[in-house]
Amino acid sequence: MNESFRRRVFTPILMPVTILGGILLFAWSLSRILLAVPKSISVLVAVVAAAYVLVVAFVVERSRNISAPALAVGLTIAMLGLVGAGGVAASVGVREIEEHGGEGEEGGDAAVTEIPEGALVWGADSSLVYTSAPAEAPAGEVTVAIDNSSGQVHNVVIEGFQGDSVLVEATNGIDVTTITIDPGTYTYFCSIAGHRAAGMEGDITFS
Repeated sequence: MNESFRRRVFTPILMPVTILGGILLFAWSLSRILLAVPKSISVLVAVVAAAYVLVVAFVVERSRNISAPALAVGLTIAMLGLVGAGGVAASVGVREIEEHGGEGEEGGDAAVTEIPEGALVWGADSSLVYTSAPAEAPAGEVTVAIDNSSGQVHNVVIEGFQGDSVLVEATNGIDVTTITIDPGTYTYFCSIAGHRAAGMEGDITFS
């Protein structure tokens, strides 16, 4: 290579552009692979890729007399393999991404706008009493809902059930969940500080 070309063009322009392009291509290919393979395998792939980069850096540091052509060949082969795998992964597409939260998670603040048919509904407003509540219901798997028309948070807890965890909770909206409960008479209440003492409690019998 002409020394003048190397000094004026290759070193200040072509080399940085080539390195940047290689980094972007590496990142794109690796991201396609990680998004295509199962989650458990993607972690292993990321670890292997990171280990490869560290090994190459270690070899270069320890073997300062390694020739540039040999290093270039090794990096090129690895890059071609990664880009090929990335292209295959891109054609496969992104794996299904799991979403957490939302309707049906017990104790969660589900973003729902309608109450399912047959649900046990506790009504609430700005007063510290339930405006409506079921007195009896069949045992087993049941759908529980709270319909709160106020801007004040209210919830439903069944005493002694699931460690007194909040089943449904809402502020100016609806929350729904599904539980499985044994036959018996239970006390329900709102666990927000002061609400139970003010009257937000009652009994329900599951038979």
